[in-house]
Amino acid sequence: MAEVLVSIVLDQLGNFIVEQVKGQVDELRMAIGIKKEIQNLSFKLKMIKEALDDAEKRRVKDKNVKHWLEILEDFSYDTDNVLDEWKTRILQQEIERNEAGVGAASIPRKKVSCFFLPSCFTFKKLEVNRDIVRKIKELDVKLEVIVREKDQFNFVVNANGVVSDQDVFKRVMTTGIVDESEVHGRDSDKDVVISKLLENYDQENGFLVVSVVGTGGIGKTTLAQLAYGDEKIKGHFDERIWICVSDPFDEVKVAKAILESLTKSSPDLSQLHMLLERIQECVSKKRFFLVLDDVWSEDYSKWEPLKNSLKNGARGSRILVTSRSERVVGVMGSSYMHRLGQISDSDCWSLFSRIAFSGRNKEDFENLEDIGKRIVRKCKGLPLAAKTMGSLLRFKDTEEEWQTVLDSEIWELEEVAVDLFPHLYLSYDDLPPILKRCFSYCAIFPKDTVINVDRLTRIWMAQGYLSTVENNQQEVKGREYFMNLATRSFFHELKKDDKNASVIISCKMHDIVHDFAQFLSKNDCYSIKGTKATENKVDVLSVRHLCWESTDSTVNPTSICDIGKIHSLFAEHLHAKELPRDLFKGLKCIRVLNLHGCLMQELPEEIGNLFHLRCIDLSSSQVKDLPEAICRLCNLQTLDLHGCKNLSRLPQQIGKLLNLRHLITTDMPKLESFPQGIGRLTQLRTLSDFVVGKGSSKLGYIGKLNQLQGYLSVHVIDNLNSAEDVVEAEKAEFRSKKYVKELRLNFYWTSEVRMDVIEALTPPPNLRSLTINGYRGTQLPTWITLSLNNLRVLTLSECFNCNFLPPLGKLPFLEILWVRLMDELKHVGNEFLGLPGTIASFPKLKKLTFSYCSEWEEWTDLKPEVVCSVMPSLKELELYCCEKLNSLPYCLLQRLSSIESLKIKMCPYLEVDWTKISHIQNIETGNGI
Repeated sequence: MAEVLVSIVLDQLGNFIVEQVKGQVDELRMAIGIKKEIQNLSFKLKMIKEALDDAEKRRVKDKNVKHWLEILEDFSYDTDNVLDEWKTRILQQEIERNEAGVGAASIPRKKVSCFFLPSCFTFKKLEVNRDIVRKIKELDVKLEVIVREKDQFNFVVNANGVVSDQDVFKRVMTTGIVDESEVHGRDSDKDVVISKLLENYDQENGFLVVSVVGTGGIGKTTLAQLAYGDEKIKGHFDERIWICVSDPFDEVKVAKAILESLTKSSPDLSQLHMLLERIQECVSKKRFFLVLDDVWSEDYSKWEPLKNSLKNGARGSRILVTSRSERVVGVMGSSYMHRLGQISDSDCWSLFSRIAFSGRNKEDFENLEDIGKRIVRKCKGLPLAAKTMGSLLRFKDTEEEWQTVLDSEIWELEEVAVDLFPHLYLSYDDLPPILKRCFSYCAIFPKDTVINVDRLTRIWMAQGYLSTVENNQQEVKGREYFMNLATRSFFHELKKDDKNASVIISCKMHDIVHDFAQFLSKNDCYSIKGTKATENKVDVLSVRHLCWESTDSTVNPTSICDIGKIHSLFAEHLHAKELPRDLFKGLKCIRVLNLHGCLMQELPEEIGNLFHLRCIDLSSSQVKDLPEAICRLCNLQTLDLHGCKNLSRLPQQIGKLLNLRHLITTDMPKLESFPQGIGRLTQLRTLSDFVVGKGSSKLGYIGKLNQLQGYLSVHVIDNLNSAEDVVEAEKAEFRSKKYVKELRLNFYWTSEVRMDVIEALTPPPNLRSLTINGYRGTQLPTWITLSLNNLRVLTLSECFNCNFLPPLGKLPFLEILWVRLMDELKHVGNEFLGLPGTIASFPKLKKLTFSYCSEWEEWTDLKPEVVCSVMPSLKELELYCCEKLNSLPYCLLQRLSSIESLKIKMCPYLEVDWTKISHIQNIETGNGI
């Protein structure tokens, strides 16, 4: 952790030298010489950073090193706060100067003047700079002490790649032998893996790779051992080889081990190419089974030579790889990946009780079983945790001792941490420093929390973990960091986006992994749970990230920890009385403030003084009004107002929040206006819902917001039927918003919108999903078929006056089409398919739904002479509540070779000729939906 914090500070120092000082160099040198002080800090920190790799390795066992690192981390936080304060003060002065209409060009120069700014700004700046330089000099004194203490430890400088005694202790060599009687809950996993190892593939040539992936301690090696020792496996393969690869991946060592297993003798070769040639000879025309256990390297160049030496093996040869990382098995070209999950509570109990009650009589432990089963539930299906807890309790005989273990957090049990966490530490130690920080920060989330990935990356960004990335790429890099951690099994229960399976939208942390994160950050991230807070083994005065949950009125963070140091406060679902005004006064260093679901109705004015604040989460709270003071938070990046159902307005001066990137305004029924200043927020990536009306905000307000990404929903709540409205629609420049992938145009049911207004709202050409809801015009905009060649999903809903469907069949990539509540639609003809004039109609369409089209009578069938391809990919066709539809286009239906499902509900006049749709596998009809 120290390495990451130091790196962040060094980056900040470098930026200030290059950017801030550059523009004020004469003034600062004359006034206070701050540049020299910054360079001095940078030099000392760089010396310290060179020793941090060795220091982190010694941290676990050497308490003095651990204490020194904690002092360094504390110093890094303090330095970051000072530098951020300096940057903020400069930004605030620039905003004040611009608002006052003061600029260098408007101030007449005088021959005796030193500065271009008026004296009030100059003196204010000098006062700020004097204060900053004083603080930096104080930091330099502290750093000098830290440097002197560092020299006492004789750290190895630049110790990357050096294997310490602790590393040797951590990495245990494995073998292919296991006692099956000691394994519980893996029968089905064993059957699946063995079936994949024995399965024949028609296109197979040489060997195939099968992989087992899962978190540390989940049982990957045990499963591989079960497969390795299975009698079917023994009889199927000519050669079986077990290699514990571990980390680092030593090609020569691995090659020697393979050759030794094949020849049953120690090879006297030392050159890699000679070893590989010998392996090639030994496996030639033999069906081999090679287990590569505990593989870490993602470097394909290390794997490729070994892979090539095995290609002469007989058809049906297999390599079984176990790893914690999906990236590793991807590099190794795995044809099947088996993700290993938790075992059941009953299997966990069997494993635990076999160890905990070993050598005891039944009557000796009957009174312990109930407590034991509750302890097992804390293991959350992790076999290693069950074994470790069983070993811990094997020599504890009283209910009081067992109850103490039950009441403790796993990370607080020293004996368990020593046996359990080293297995997880291997994965953690393999991470780059910044990913270590991102992971350990997740200890702030309560156990079993569903973590939204976008929210997580915004929090990481607010903490500065993404600050070394280019400004416009921070969210992208944050997702990359998340996926890196997820593929290494630090997160589980990954939920994919329904619209894009390649995007993960949420996840959880396994309880044991969460315990490990708490163990790593116990003096940094901390949770207050009722009155238990003061009982935990944590230095609460050093806490920087606080989760305050399930409290009562007698507990207040101000009485427990130094809230002036807090960088994150998670205080969800609290009452207003639990959030006293003095709390907000004291949060001087806060970056992330999470008040999700809180019952407070207003924020105190003091929030405007928390100038470090980058992320405010008020989602689902009872807040009715936001103070204008919030607009003083010039560093604010995220303002999450989702579900604030009582909030009816945004602050008028919101345009001051020039660094705001995410304004989340979904599910806010009372919000009916946006201030004009919203147009100044050109850094915005998220503006989820935007309200348009004559008496409120105008379309043109968002014209310059061309960094908007992902989802944008526009709600028109008033008439747009004037020439001025056309101009505003053109000023909105929807076409320039090239990062918006999903657009929803929602029109209030009484809104009258001119055709040329909606025509002016041409979306960006890369749009993937479009919804038009409530539009009252008789025709849909022409740009649907002329400009949206990348559209995947189209929903046309409540367009009550529309009597005609445009040639949507021309959309080359459209996959899903919904048409609902179009009351004036009476006829769907071949023009809907884009005929004539197209070679392929709806070439990618997979699902087509018509619902609640109450006046629809006729769906014109294809003529037999039409030769173009029509809906060749369609799998689902649904017709709901189309009460006047009297026939189906059978010629069209008979051409649909891919169709799998036809649903017809509440269509009373539709007579179905079953003989003409007999080729469809699943047909549902009836009067219910």
